[in-house]
Amino acid sequence: MKILFFINHLADGGAERTASALLNHLCEQHKIVLVTFCDKKDSYRVDQFITRKRISIDRKNIFIRTIKRIAKIREEIKFEHPDLIISFLTHTNSYAILANSFINKKIIVSEQTSIQNSNLKWRLFTTHIIYRLATIVVLTTNDDYNNTKWIKNKKVIYNPLTLKITQGNKNRENAIVTIGSQHNWHIKGFDLLIEAWAKIAPLYPNWKLQFIGANNDYYISNLAKSYRLEKQVDFLGWTDEINKILQTKSIYVLSSRREGFPCSLIEAMSQGCACLAFNCKTGPNEIITDGKSGLLALNGEIDDLANKLEKLINDEQLRHRLSAGAIEEVKQFDKNVFFTKWDNLIEDIVEDK
Repeated sequence: MKILFFINHLADGGAERTASALLNHLCEQHKIVLVTFCDKKDSYRVDQFITRKRISIDRKNIFIRTIKRIAKIREEIKFEHPDLIISFLTHTNSYAILANSFINKKIIVSEQTSIQNSNLKWRLFTTHIIYRLATIVVLTTNDDYNNTKWIKNKKVIYNPLTLKITQGNKNRENAIVTIGSQHNWHIKGFDLLIEAWAKIAPLYPNWKLQFIGANNDYYISNLAKSYRLEKQVDFLGWTDEINKILQTKSIYVLSSRREGFPCSLIEAMSQGCACLAFNCKTGPNEIITDGKSGLLALNGEIDDLANKLEKLINDEQLRHRLSAGAIEEVKQFDKNVFFTKWDNLIEDIVEDK
């Protein structure tokens, strides 16, 4: 079977990590043509047998750029004549669906952020109108599935854990870590995390808050300076050895205002970090069992986040207990379960004439 796969890029990000894992699995059974649209350097490897195409559209006007991208995708669909199209992430999904109009190839789109979490007009149009034209919309949480009544053609597939589960390391640094690109600071709630840390950091001078991810925006570093936290906040940049970093840290915090299915959370759990997350829509409460495999803070409540973070700092036995619980919890996200569900979905769609 020939599958034409669209995603904007394979640079750092949980959705991109998931896409690369799926691509490398599918190429074992199918001919894969991967099309990306951004010149960013790949953070994740794809198999050498995958045909790779990079399309660059240098247009400043967003309307013209959108039309050009849809036209280019349509050209690729006609040229490659695939048995199936797969697309990842909202913008690319909408372009692929529109480009497929009147060609009518089977198309699966994977929505990696919560459909419920945006009031942007273009996103509402995409998820309420355009997604109805997809063969299947793959969602990453049951919460999204249950609260998107307008989408009939949908299925839930949790994102996979792509890291090997560690047996734990009790000799960990006094470090609190979080993951995400700095330009996404508002969605990731990094400002809320800095504010929570500022409330308790002076009490724990031997602890540090560390950020893993592309340091391409200076708002958060400037915010840390405004709270005089320079000595207790580090920006580690991006790494492709995230497992080795996580194995040395004591606590992981997910401070997001909204999520889809936070891959970074299951990665941190799999490496034995004691995890704390805002109970935002969606994801964390389908991953963490509160008090057993991690802690959930009231969504957006800075004081509650600070209090629970302080609780973890002060209670080493609690950290060890949550670490052990987390390692058991994440086994449900085994990548082979993810691959099997995608294989079955593809088989069902292609065989359904």
